[in-house]
Amino acid sequence: MRVLFERLADYARSQPDQVAIHGSDASGDCLILTYQALWGRIRALSETLLALDTQMIGLAGDNSVSWVLIDLAAAYAGISIVPIPPFFTADQQQHVLETARVDWVIGSLHPDVALSHASVTTLAGLPCHARDVDALPALPPAVKVTFTSGSTGSPKGVVLSAATLESVSVSLASTVSTTAVPSRHLVVLPLSTLLENITGVYVPLLLGVTTVIPSSNDLGLIGSSQLNLNQLMSGLIRYRPQSLVLTPALLRAVIHLGEQHPGAVADLKHVAVGGAKVAPALLRAASRLGLSVFEGYGLSECGSVVSLNTSEHHCVGSVGKPLPHHRVFLASDGEIMVVGATFSGYLDRDFHPHQGVVATGDIGEFDDDGFLYVKGRKKNQLITAFGRNIHPEWIEAEAMAYSALSNMVVLGEGKDYLTAIIGSDSPDQAKQQLIQLNHQLPDYAQLRAVIFTAPFHQQPHLITANGRPKRDVFCQQFEPQLNTSAQSLLTDETLPLTAHS
Repeated sequence: MRVLFERLADYARSQPDQVAIHGSDASGDCLILTYQALWGRIRALSETLLALDTQMIGLAGDNSVSWVLIDLAAAYAGISIVPIPPFFTADQQQHVLETARVDWVIGSLHPDVALSHASVTTLAGLPCHARDVDALPALPPAVKVTFTSGSTGSPKGVVLSAATLESVSVSLASTVSTTAVPSRHLVVLPLSTLLENITGVYVPLLLGVTTVIPSSNDLGLIGSSQLNLNQLMSGLIRYRPQSLVLTPALLRAVIHLGEQHPGAVADLKHVAVGGAKVAPALLRAASRLGLSVFEGYGLSECGSVVSLNTSEHHCVGSVGKPLPHHRVFLASDGEIMVVGATFSGYLDRDFHPHQGVVATGDIGEFDDDGFLYVKGRKKNQLITAFGRNIHPEWIEAEAMAYSALSNMVVLGEGKDYLTAIIGSDSPDQAKQQLIQLNHQLPDYAQLRAVIFTAPFHQQPHLITANGRPKRDVFCQQFEPQLNTSAQSLLTDETLPLTAHS
């Protein structure tokens, strides 16, 4: 992270009074740090961290300026660190601690997580706990281990070198700096998420602008997939951000707020969206509000962002052109392959080094102008009884444009038709919106039946910690119901379906 800290030192001299970070500290109080003050805090805190003689810090807790100070100080000191998502279950957090051999926990974990020692001190206002652990296997120097919440209960650790993190951050900052740079970024996603850690902290600081870091509760975000719209609106009005990084679900929420209260989004100049495929209808709705929304694509194994639309190079429906720190090509079956600034390997009880090409598991294609399109996960592709290959993520992304269809998973492997599994408290509204959705889909991708269930966040076994569907679990739970309790969406009732009683 040499370039980042050289830039910070330069800003501390050239613009000492410019606000670098504005937000909540660990106690919830407002804290404002100029570039001069931030640079001083990073260097002082790094000396304190070095005195701990730690091999791996576990950084836990909600978004705060305190969290950022520890993250930056550890990077400056060359100390390895693993962010621990607050939305992980107690078992998942315990798994992270044990897998990464965390010997110092800074911050607050789930109350059911066992810690071997009581808090011995505080740093940047965060409690610190020592842990007795075995030695780590040999890792690259100054790493960050990011744990992805996959389809299983046990997250896997992706080991990223400082060089990879810096390559991605510098590439993004250089790409953004070719246009009018937003002066105030609002952190919305959890900082323990690699995407926001890079785009909400490293990139704004590289550009010398202000990043605003309220707590998640302050913005109405509950866990990984629940949202209080009124609190989000209050946060947008209070902080007046010029840039955001959002998931498609959060983008839909922001668009809804903008349609109801245009002043809430009046200052937004740049909104990046990723984490899942984005419905073109959402992008068109954003455009009608005057919002510049840029879809991107990335994964942890590639240090987060791989490609991104920009104001100069923008094609709706694509995930943009690959950023200069990566080379992206397609395998013979269409799988997206990435070479460049990628991860060092996976960490479980041992370290499994990785070099060379990252096979993403995503199917994609390029157009003649070099824009990348992501069709869906290779392993999730459905083949219907009529031999049509369908990526359910495409249909689910289109559904995100409808308020009652935000919890929807598509099933239909080997079937004559596709069925929507919808977690909703408003089945009548959802059914009407499904019919509207079908009007914009080709006949082979239309949803011919629907099964209603409780909202997915009320059934945590169905989703990962960050809200993605566990498709194998959906199949196990709902496949037996497809021909017995699904509601038909066909007007002529030609399918052998019976409605709920």
